[in-house]
Amino acid sequence: MRSCWGWLLGALALPAMAEVRVEVQDHQGRADRVPSITIEGLAAAEPLQLRLSLQDSRGQRWQSQALLRADLQGVVDTDRSGSEQGTYRGVDAGGLIWSMRPQDGRAAALPLQWPRSADGMGFQPRSFELEVERAGTVVARRTLQRHLMLPGVQVRRVEVGGREAHLYLPPEYTPRTRGPALVALGGAEGGFEGGDAYAAWLASNGYVALSIAWYRGPGVPKDLIEVPLETVRDAVLWLQRQPQVDPQRVGLLGGSWGGIVTMATAVHLPQLRVAVSWVGTPAPFRGIARDVAPADFRAVDHSPLSWQGRPLPWLPYREDVDWGRPGPQWEPALRQAMLPIERITARTLWVGGGDDRLGDSGVMLAVAQRTLAAAGRGDRDRFLYYGDAGHLITPILQPTSHRHDVGPYLQVGGTPEGHARADREVGPAVLAFLAEAL
Repeated sequence: MRSCWGWLLGALALPAMAEVRVEVQDHQGRADRVPSITIEGLAAAEPLQLRLSLQDSRGQRWQSQALLRADLQGVVDTDRSGSEQGTYRGVDAGGLIWSMRPQDGRAAALPLQWPRSADGMGFQPRSFELEVERAGTVVARRTLQRHLMLPGVQVRRVEVGGREAHLYLPPEYTPRTRGPALVALGGAEGGFEGGDAYAAWLASNGYVALSIAWYRGPGVPKDLIEVPLETVRDAVLWLQRQPQVDPQRVGLLGGSWGGIVTMATAVHLPQLRVAVSWVGTPAPFRGIARDVAPADFRAVDHSPLSWQGRPLPWLPYREDVDWGRPGPQWEPALRQAMLPIERITARTLWVGGGDDRLGDSGVMLAVAQRTLAAAGRGDRDRFLYYGDAGHLITPILQPTSHRHDVGPYLQVGGTPEGHARADREVGPAVLAFLAEAL
């Protein structure tokens, strides 16, 4: 019997003497996809240490680690193998990415900032470094390049209504192509940054996308006070006239305040095919004055948006009111501030975080859902709700361990695991909706 056990253990140990083989399926380095890592040539049940690291835009080093155990065939597969120790536990294909932690110094909420290309509009890739350690020795290293904007995406500086805009064309674009297109809007940060990121992501997934600075840019207000929605309307009309665009397949997508602006504009554009509010709300909050120390943002009791020169109603600031259940005292204020979203002819998609402490997008998603259901719109509208996510939901996979930490003046909410799930699921879900509806 002893000799049998000795033979079996010896047979199991033999592969440990062989060289391991590391394969990374990185989906062209797309930052909105989870890379699959497979290591073969191990002994059955042999433990293996994986480490992933990156250097963020501040020069800060981030790292994650996981102890994984080979199966009976001597294979570790991050899609199927559970982490026993490290920065995350259990089976989680994206665990090495979201669980990364800063090695020293203050953390960034969104460490994976994308360096701009020389034209100031495109985005360069970022690199992750993978180490495979076996029995205390590093046996393999791999570099994973992650792309927000795939190689081949074309970017052009154009003029819309006398103002600069950025047009992103997908890699497969040809001059005779006429396809679906979207106008992309950033949030309260203003300018081009947020819209450019959405547009680059959309173009990498096959859509023509136009990014505009709807406020805090050339020819538009610097404060979020009575910002004219006509700027967004003009961008939609311009996009419809472009030879590479099917004018019947145009949509709007905006994040945070850009989501509010998306729905506020969609009310007046019956030709829109889709409208996507990414952690936005169906009722505007009060306006924002910029360049105000110490936080640069100050909420003010003025309307944030206007249409045809008339300011839109807005919600008063009340920390003590749950706008999902405002009660008889505050129901009239909510009713007055609500955008007439039931009049939107486009199909709509709403993304909300259940722990959103900045924009209350999860609660306001429910308000939108009730309103649209009461209007009898059937299945024209979709709702993506992530209970443990806060305001900073992105379609890009990156560390979430400090997603909540944006400084002393803002609270955005969410847990690392909640944001990780939202980041992993929201991009494919939004793209599936666009493929169906646009």
